[in-house]
Amino acid sequence: MKKILLTTAAMALTVAAFGQGQINFSNASTISGFNPVANRNATFDSTAVNASATIAAGANVSSNYSGLDLTSLRAALYYAPSTQSDLSQFIAASGGPVTFKASTSATAGSWFGGTRTMDTLGIGVTGNFVVFVWDSSKAANPLLAAASGPGNLYGHSAIFQYTPPTSATPAPAEFLPNNLTAFTVGAAPVPEPSTFALAGLGAAALMIFRRRK
Repeated sequence: MKKILLTTAAMALTVAAFGQGQINFSNASTISGFNPVANRNATFDSTAVNASATIAAGANVSSNYSGLDLTSLRAALYYAPSTQSDLSQFIAASGGPVTFKASTSATAGSWFGGTRTMDTLGIGVTGNFVVFVWDSSKAANPLLAAASGPGNLYGHSAIFQYTPPTSATPAPAEFLPNNLTAFTVGAAPVPEPSTFALAGLGAAALMIFRRRK
């Protein structure tokens, strides 16, 4: 019996050490423990007019802002070790991206949340997290959207930290991303010069090929 108890305890410790962490991917949860005064909204910044002249800086991001069809806007949660700050090295939490609420919602500026799982971040292990927002009709994922250039909507939150709870029966509030803060969405940044250089080389090669034909 003692051996069985010891084995069970060892297995429980293993799960606690290596179990996958989870988080409530939300910025407008009604769960008690989520400070209702804190601003976690996603809003448009002044560069968003590059995507549409009808977008006003400071307005809450929504799926139908000012009559625009923004149902292709997505929010996704990415994470990395707590020592990593290079966003290109972050990976997506399991569960996929989510859509934004309508402009008439009482919580416009927020997305339809849900539980997300970090496949490579164990419970009790603190990680760095970031929320990306991008137009999924322009790019398959936010890392590609980051280099898509002005005219496409893109943004991300500041990096925040979160530690998946270790309790056997954690309270719902323990899964909330309390360190998430408000952030803006605007025009995607201009691609790096190296991107333009590669594009130029490709165009030149194509012209040479055509001339030879």
